[in-house]
Amino acid sequence: MTVNSANARIFGSDSDAIYLAPIGTALPTTINGPLDAAFEDVGWLHSDGVTEAFTGSKTEIRGHQGARVVRTRMETPGTTLSFHALESKAQTKSLRYIESNVSNTAGVRKATRSPGQKVSARAAVIDVFDADDITVKERWVFERIEIVADGDRVFVNSDIAGFPFLAQVISDYTTYESAGSATSRNWNLALTGTPAGGTYTVTVNGSTTAPIAYNAAATAVAAAINALSGVIGITGVTATGTSPIAITFPAVVTLTANGSALTGGTTPAVVVTAAP
Repeated sequence: MTVNSANARIFGSDSDAIYLAPIGTALPTTINGPLDAAFEDVGWLHSDGVTEAFTGSKTEIRGHQGARVVRTRMETPGTTLSFHALESKAQTKSLRYIESNVSNTAGVRKATRSPGQKVSARAAVIDVFDADDITVKERWVFERIEIVADGDRVFVNSDIAGFPFLAQVISDYTTYESAGSATSRNWNLALTGTPAGGTYTVTVNGSTTAPIAYNAAATAVAAAINALSGVIGITGVTATGTSPIAITFPAVVTLTANGSALTGGTTPAVVVTAAP
């Protein structure tokens, strides 16, 4: 028997998130691509995480001889996602309750709330990472899910009064899996081959910096990355040291580098590696 523990996943990293947006919002097209500004993070999730469930049931069609199964048929196939949001905010309230006449005056939110329930259609992106935050990431992109409140909101002093939801997946959706591509908050960047001139670039989540001088200081590398726009989690990058330059991001990213414009030395190149 061949076994490989690297294929066993434990999700629940600091970077796991469910993002929701109005139907029709532009969807990301890569595993680390930036999200449209309309997407909002659901926030803290219950320790139960996100549950994917298949809702179909199987019907067995049996023949006369021996009552053996001749064919099987799936009845009402489908997929649901359940999650328990822990943060009390406008987004979670709008998914659970039917409200009207909402106002905010002097720090007090007032709303007329219906006793009934509703279905809320949303676009969604779910990002989950293997527990080490580095080796494996999965992204699920949904053009449409329909969310309903699914369970009681309990007000007790021994637990958080969260918001349980059940989402029905309505149409085909796209999944991405890094399958071992390095993602990390911390990276080392080193120049090899002793370049004497030229430039290099680094690419963060698919966005590439302006050319960086071969002898640029760590602060200049950080400035080039911070100048990128439209990439979630980039602003606030710091860098220290020299060959390697230690680069720290405020969120998990994928980083690559291109040293084809470096000159001099012996086969000059730039190398980036994920750090613990």
